[in-house]
Amino acid sequence: MIEIRNGALNLGVEPAMGASIAWFRKSGAAILRETPASAISLCDGRAFSAFPLIPFSNRIRAGKFSFGGKNFTLARDAEDPRHALHGTARFKPWHVERHATDNARFSLDYAPRAGDWPFAYHALQDFLLLPDRLRLSIGMRNTGAVAAPAGIGLHPYFVRNDPVFLNFDAGYVWGKDGEDIPTHSVPDAGRFDFLKRRPIGDGLIDNDYGGWDGTVDIVRGDQRLKLLGSAAFTHLVLFTPREKPYFAVEPVSHRPDAINPNYDPQDHGMAVLRPGESLSGVIEIILA
Repeated sequence: MIEIRNGALNLGVEPAMGASIAWFRKSGAAILRETPASAISLCDGRAFSAFPLIPFSNRIRAGKFSFGGKNFTLARDAEDPRHALHGTARFKPWHVERHATDNARFSLDYAPRAGDWPFAYHALQDFLLLPDRLRLSIGMRNTGAVAAPAGIGLHPYFVRNDPVFLNFDAGYVWGKDGEDIPTHSVPDAGRFDFLKRRPIGDGLIDNDYGGWDGTVDIVRGDQRLKLLGSAAFTHLVLFTPREKPYFAVEPVSHRPDAINPNYDPQDHGMAVLRPGESLSGVIEIILA
């Protein structure tokens, strides 16, 4: 486990499991959900506080897609066996490139393998603790010989032990079919509308918002947080599971299943990187 500190802030990162975040605390109090010790010892990446979404975010329908005139099939995920889920970088061991008191850098050199992502890439996560925030630079570079689809994001689980209020601006929300795959864009109205600060409520929301402006305000009891995403993160996934002590607010670069076009006018798909090209962005969690 790699640990960094700055004043009251403390962050743990597990390089053996996706350089995923194991904890993020202020003065010992959890900001993100705590990773159980059993999950750390067993390297159960699904139970971590936060993990990278590389080379794609969320679901790919049935793990199948076509690109460059070829058909590909990915292994489906144990968490949702209907689809491939959340990329595969979160399950890979990452290399520790740098570790100092308040910062650390991790990298992954990925080569294709059967049933896994079919395109080579180099990924990077750069963590920095400032007195009032965590700053994460995250990205990937196409290291293969052909053009490849690419997506990046972060999946943080925030503690939900008080009424939680959210406020963010997005252009629209993606409606889904019965398999949780986006099919059409609609205005983010009703229970999906967080343009004015309001509680997340007890109902399930598991949807992608497009046209996100890069800012989310989170008010939880007497704690105020701000989540920021740079220009690469044009989408935001909100996940509010019922009767769970956590929720997720995920800055991502594309909608779920964006590798498969759905022909909605709002659908912009995933980035396509030529050999040597990169996709990167910066995410900040700020404590007010």
